[in-house]
Amino acid sequence: MRRANKRLALFMGLAVLFLIALLGRAFYVQVVAASALKSQANVQSTRTITLAAPRGAIYDRDGVLLATSQPTATVYVNPRQVKDPAAVAKQLTPILGRSEQDLITRLTKDSGFEYLARKIELAKGEEVKELEIAGVGVCTEDKRLYPAGAVSPQLLGYVGTDNTGLAGVEYQYEERLSGEPGKLTVVSDLHGNRLDTALSVDPVPGQSLTLTIDESIQFEVEKVLTGVASEFNAKRASAIVLDPTTGDILAMGNTPIFDTNRYGSTPEKDRRNSAVVDMYEPGSTFKMVAVAAALQEGLVTPSTKFQLGRTIKKYDRVVHEAHEGVPEVRELTVEQILAQSSNVGAVTIGLEVGKDRLVDMIRKFGFTQKLGIDFPGEAPGLMPVPDKWSGTTILNIPIGQGISVTPLQMAAAYGAIANNGVLIQPHLAKDINTPWSRRVVSDTVAAQLRSMLMVTVEDGTGTAAQVPGYTVAGKTGTAQKVNETGGYAEDRFVASFVGMVPASSPRLVILVMVDEPTTEHLGAKVAAPAFACIADYALKTLGIPPESID
Repeated sequence: MRRANKRLALFMGLAVLFLIALLGRAFYVQVVAASALKSQANVQSTRTITLAAPRGAIYDRDGVLLATSQPTATVYVNPRQVKDPAAVAKQLTPILGRSEQDLITRLTKDSGFEYLARKIELAKGEEVKELEIAGVGVCTEDKRLYPAGAVSPQLLGYVGTDNTGLAGVEYQYEERLSGEPGKLTVVSDLHGNRLDTALSVDPVPGQSLTLTIDESIQFEVEKVLTGVASEFNAKRASAIVLDPTTGDILAMGNTPIFDTNRYGSTPEKDRRNSAVVDMYEPGSTFKMVAVAAALQEGLVTPSTKFQLGRTIKKYDRVVHEAHEGVPEVRELTVEQILAQSSNVGAVTIGLEVGKDRLVDMIRKFGFTQKLGIDFPGEAPGLMPVPDKWSGTTILNIPIGQGISVTPLQMAAAYGAIANNGVLIQPHLAKDINTPWSRRVVSDTVAAQLRSMLMVTVEDGTGTAAQVPGYTVAGKTGTAQKVNETGGYAEDRFVASFVGMVPASSPRLVILVMVDEPTTEHLGAKVAAPAFACIADYALKTLGIPPESID
């Protein structure tokens, strides 16, 4: 009996110790190590996948699709669930097109999630699924697609692998286009087999975007620019087609043209939307500004006459006429000064206007500030600080030297003349933002300038810009480029033409700028004919009827 009691006591003692140990272990697991063990369990059994939101489409003004998204397959892995990385790599290599070593590196990383391949064909994703490899999964991701291919690449920009806008309109309107990503949390066993979905939040698709661009005119602009750059062996070329009454940009092109779907593999220098982000000295197209200031201040009329020599001098600065065969002394009206692009005449008018009034007019036209176009990286233009003008700066500025502008600024300034003296903010997105407007000159002065610029095309330096059936008002520009030493290069030029059509009631303002043409450098011969080609096509495309020209 005594022996039985001892055995029972021993048994009870062991039971109590076991219970104490069990309770202790439970306390440790549930309290002391709960957080760490929960994290470890989650790593092993759950994974959260971000579900990208479908990106909004981009359309031209008539609903032509410029950018869209198409579904693709993305293959991912939880390396901790892969038992034989070498064998898995061997299975996946022929499908994913990656080397076995690259896949092994990814399959053996100490992490719970790695991408093996992103945005591949859906069919390849199905092949991976059929292998049923533990730890390897497939999800759907959208890939950005530009259906038109080599149209407006610098304008549209591109998106990164994660569908985030990185350049151009895609970057500018990222918030609108991107939407809100969703989330999928998947519960699986230690072998990677899916057991349940713990959390699912559907993505919110991005909104679509309609541009002011006309895809047909855009294509023609880029075709003409490509031809001009090739014919004259130019460094680059840009063009803008603007509706001066609304500020809508119907086309904005640059060379070189490349397939927008290959944006990321294109050299960075070729991706620049030079029409907005780059500056140049405008040369003679800027002469309109000094004339506008003189007319607005009542200092001259179009018929006011000036006695001009071949040169004009102030201090040590001498300005020459750019054309040969100019008489030693001649009499020109203000209209003739503009039509014949007289340097001496423009400087003479600039001196009449004076620095303060000239600076005021330059600022009114928007040449010293960003116009606020809805495109990233807009350049503001560059003018010497008025308080630091030298005694000879007033000789340079009226002829478009010593001041830098963007093609966009120049097109907008001529747009103000076309729109009866009112400048309207140029823009690319349709019906999203309300553009600002401001009066630059009176409607009378604007009408006078249009009439004078018509003479420039009819019987001046811009005759090559004529369009059959329509009147054209515009101005040529041939500007020497500044060299590394600060002087002007003898063999590097910017050739340009900017004009409006039909001149009697302008519907379009078109600017063409060609940088460093080498086989010919005059704006009258390089840019003016390109303007005529673009204008003729755009007028017909938009159904703008020919004028009754006497």
